Amino acid sequence: MPLTLKITEQERAKRHNEVQQALASVRLEGLEPGDEAQSIYQRYVDGELTLEQMGAEIEALHDREHGPVPVPRNERR
Repeated sequence: MPLTLKITEQERAKRHNEVQQALASVRLEGLEPGDEAQSIYQRYVDGELTLEQMGAEIEALHDREHGPVPVPRNERR
């Protein structure tokens, strides 16, 4: 069973809103996240992942599906 962070309902609502805004932006570009990506986003909303963990999981999913995208070292954050 995944570890769930102790988040408030206010934090959960904030996370839900953040994800919905991000999904709306992606959909405006004509893209639709798959089931696995949706599951990762939901785990973030539910408090199972931090923002950093969600980002890492989405990046890993993208790499599995599309291969890694080379980024010059000095351009990474």
